[in-house]
Amino acid sequence: MLKEKRHELILSQLANDGIVQVSKLSEFLKVTDMTVRRDLKELEDQNQLVRVHGGAKSLEKALPREFSNEEKMLKNKDKKEYIAKIIASLIGDEENVFLGAGTTIEYVSSYMANKNCNIYTNSLYLFEKLKKIRGLGVFLIGGEFREITGAFVGSLALDLVEKIRFTKAFIGVNGICDSLAYTYSVDEGVLQSKILDNSNKAYLIADSSKIGVEDFYAFYNIENADVISDDKIKPNGIELIEKHTKLIN
Repeated sequence: MLKEKRHELILSQLANDGIVQVSKLSEFLKVTDMTVRRDLKELEDQNQLVRVHGGAKSLEKALPREFSNEEKMLKNKDKKEYIAKIIASLIGDEENVFLGAGTTIEYVSSYMANKNCNIYTNSLYLFEKLKKIRGLGVFLIGGEFREITGAFVGSLALDLVEKIRFTKAFIGVNGICDSLAYTYSVDEGVLQSKILDNSNKAYLIADSSKIGVEDFYAFYNIENADVISDDKIKPNGIELIEKHTKLIN
């Protein structure tokens, strides 16, 4: 099959599905994975698509919008509260725990009464809630402030977390697909990866709507953490997670 015809078929499939996978294109076009990757690279150079891990997205699909903290708080509230209770139940006394930015983890503040531990966070919004709870040691990791998510990031934040060994870390994600956890912001992803690596026990937080979903930046391999989700996760989502790591729901 001529290259031009392959390109035509790839773009046709993208127009229909919004995303294509190298393995499936290789089967469909009856060529090697390497040939498909070359085709995708050429089409990307022509500004026809955007390559992602394992395939490519249409230009429309590849430009996700980052939602504000206020918008996210209203989405999937029941699922977030369900997960927040699980997170709180995993936090023990005398532990040094990192709670990441994100609306699901913000709900944890409602279930932290009578806890005797130290909580570290780079979320201004979570810090404002936790500081009102008696008995908690609450530490805010500073740095460059991202108003849209309420998170501190950047070199100063990285320098601070590199010096701390956390008992446990809970980090929210925008999506999990295959073995990778995704977020929108590269700065947040780099910091989150460092925090997870500096923890004795790492947890990734994803409600069931985020399973099988990609975002702009893949920041962590889920094989190095447990995944906490809700009780609405579908069987194929459970299979996706448990293929790589432990699922808590």
